[in-house]
Order: sequence, then C-alpha cells, then structure tokens
Amino acid sequence: MVFIIGELINSSRPQVGKAISDKDDALIRMLAKSQIEAGAHAIDLNAGQSVGREEEDLLWLIEVVQAEVGPEVRLAIDTSNPEVMAAGLEACSGSPVLNSISNEKGKETLIELAAQRDVEVIGLALGKHGMPKTAEDRVREARALIEKCKQAGVNLDRLYIDVICMSVGSNPDQGREVLEAVRRTKRELGVKTFTAVSNASFGLPNRRLLNRTCLAMLLQAGLDGAILDPSDKGIRDTIYAACALRGEDSYCIQYIKYHRRDKERQHERQYTG
Repeated sequence: MVFIIGELINSSRPQVGKAISDKDDALIRMLAKSQIEAGAHAIDLNAGQSVGREEEDLLWLIEVVQAEVGPEVRLAIDTSNPEVMAAGLEACSGSPVLNSISNEKGKETLIELAAQRDVEVIGLALGKHGMPKTAEDRVREARALIEKCKQAGVNLDRLYIDVICMSVGSNPDQGREVLEAVRRTKRELGVKTFTAVSNASFGLPNRRLLNRTCLAMLLQAGLDGAILDPSDKGIRDTIYAACALRGEDSYCIQYIKYHRRDKERQHERQYTG
C-alpha cells in the first residue's frame, strides 16, 4: 500500500498558522482526526512559520494531535532545524517520521539524527545546486544522499527519496522530469520514492483534478509514498484503484472494502439528510 502522509497541519497555511499562534486546538484536532479517518498513515506537523518559537509550537501540535487521535498514530516531524527535530522526535509516543534530510550544507546533523533514531526518513533530492531541474539532477542528488546515509548508518530500507514535484504552471517540463526521476530512482538506486503531490498544481485552477491525475501517473511510474490531502475523495479513489491495478491488493479486497464503505457513507448521508 502507498505510504500516505497527511499534509494539512502546516503553519504555512493561513488558517493553521493562526490556530497555532492562538493555540486554538479545535482546528488542529479536526484536521488530525479527519486525515486519519480518510486513511492517512501518518500526519505531517510543521510549525516552521513560527519564528523564534518553532520548538514550542511544534511540541504543542504534537501534544494536541496525540491527544485527539491517540499516541499510536504516526507523526511526521517536518522541520529543517536539528534541535527542533530532536525535540519533536523525542516527544512522539509512536514511531515518528523524520521529514526531512538533504544534501544541503548544514543538514549533516539531521542525517546523523536519522541514523541515531532509526526512524523512517524522507530525503530530499537536492543539494548545493538548489532545486533540481531535470530527472538527472534528482538522481544525482539522490545517489549522493544515499551515500551519505550509508556512511552515517541510516537504514536504507526506511529511506524514502523525495523526487521533488514543482508546479507545472511555472515549470512546464517538471511533470515529465518527476515521472522519469521516479522510474530511474527505483531502477538505478533501489530505494523507495516519495513526493509532495500538490506542489504540481500550485497556482493553477482545479487543483484537485491535477493532483489526482499527477498521483495516478506517479503511481504507475512506481511511487511508494506521498504527502497529500487525504480528505480529497478523488485522491482516495485513485490510491485504492492504483493499488489494485499494481497488484498490491490481493484479489482487490481493500478496493472492494473501500467501495462498500463509500456506499455506506453515501447512504448514511442520504438517510440523515
């Protein structure tokens, strides 16, 4: 099954940023619960917009989310600050995800932390040259990052390489390049692949259509995980259908169960309405 991280609790989203600033736990609880109920395997927590208080706000998010959905639910700690990352991982009751490491200068401590904690890790395919433009750029950065991870003792079975989606509105070639990067990373490097699907539609109308189409194409290319909005029914439909078609859902049992649950929800809505 595709590893899904829910993207909605991110301080860069105005409503979420305000809720964090005001310590309004109602919105955070609702977003956490709805993403888990929609099928997310982990919830991303990002307080990066909280200048000067990122650690304090991240720990508050962890406390609120774990109180709402239970300590066993996995949290993806999303920060570039090693001290904040260490505090966040320590505060998690379950098995957290480290989001993220890269080849960028100054990120060595995060790689060391990933090795020490033996957690699942998102590794960005970027480094000193900045955002990658081609599939070749991504594969080169991924190869270098994998080598650093090997030297540090990171468990490569728990590493996902983020091939970095970018908006096709401002970068017309990026859809094609990301698809090729997934194929080549799988084929040449033998590690799991990951990306933030909604980046592809940034700045464009009808983003949900683009997001689910992008996801379907990436899954066909071999994508193993994604950070996305699991509350989007079109996204959920795509995931279950793709897993059935990729042969990952024996006798399509999960697809059938999902279809039945969806029918039951529709019936409940009609009845209560």
